Amino acid sequence: MLLLGNALVLLCLLSAGTLAGEIFFRFIYDTTDSLGNTKVCERWAQRYFQANRAGCRDNIEYSSPLKPGVRRFSFLGDSFTTGHGVKNVEDRFANRFRRAHPQWEVHALAQPGFETGDETAFLSLCLQNRYQLDQVVLVYCLNDISDLVPEWTTARDKIYAEQDGQNWLVNSSYFCNFIYHRWKAVRNPWIKNYFQFVRQTATGPVWEQQKERLKALKQEVESNGGHLVVVTFPFLHAVGPDYEFQPLHDSLNQFWREQKVPHLDLLPIYKNTPARKLTVNSFDAHPNEYAHALAADAIGKFLQEQLAVSPK
Repeated sequence: MLLLGNALVLLCLLSAGTLAGEIFFRFIYDTTDSLGNTKVCERWAQRYFQANRAGCRDNIEYSSPLKPGVRRFSFLGDSFTTGHGVKNVEDRFANRFRRAHPQWEVHALAQPGFETGDETAFLSLCLQNRYQLDQVVLVYCLNDISDLVPEWTTARDKIYAEQDGQNWLVNSSYFCNFIYHRWKAVRNPWIKNYFQFVRQTATGPVWEQQKERLKALKQEVESNGGHLVVVTFPFLHAVGPDYEFQPLHDSLNQFWREQKVPHLDLLPIYKNTPARKLTVNSFDAHPNEYAHALAADAIGKFLQEQLAVSPK
């Protein structure tokens, strides 16, 4: 009887804990994760990720033809540019830049998950739809090379395939879904070592392939009347005195110098700030509102300097 009583007490405690967890994650917890694969993150996207007719997250529509006498800045990028984890789209760097310069057109040609190959294809699609170029700002993230690594693409496909095959409880419960994905993240070696594998792409055959893709993107921009500049974000979760991804920045800086493409490396503006002040949360390494504000100021100064050397 004592054993049965203890079991019933334990069951009651577990039930109460599970109920509390379900209430918290279903109705209170409202943020994102890096991969965007939890039910909480999916609900977040439904609430805050509103797309315009171009299919891009924004609260204005984009026109294809240039307006006479008006400069256009087209930010080409991925989830950093869309503002993943930033609830109010006005708080991301592109919109801050737009507010600071209402005399210019500012567009965010970006989608979560884009890598260099996707960005080039998306730009080509925009051009097919008669979108005209002026200043094209490639917002580069250090993992934009990932799609050139077959092992990573295989692992990524497996991660999302497993997500489709989740059981009823994981698909129905916000609490169980969150715990399940945290457990998978700890056990999956590719997720655990993701940033380390990216660090290895600073040199070697994969980096050579990436350079050719970036050259092709530059050619695409210039052959369609545009002027390319580049802004690079560091891995914000790792900034600090022992930042281990400096070789990636060095390779990029050297490459863009050789291509005579203006390049703003944002690492110096972040390196003395604790990572916890820059990222969305402990499970999401994307830039938060404060990091976007810092980026907007630096990018604004950089782009104004470029206008002096880039006549329309």
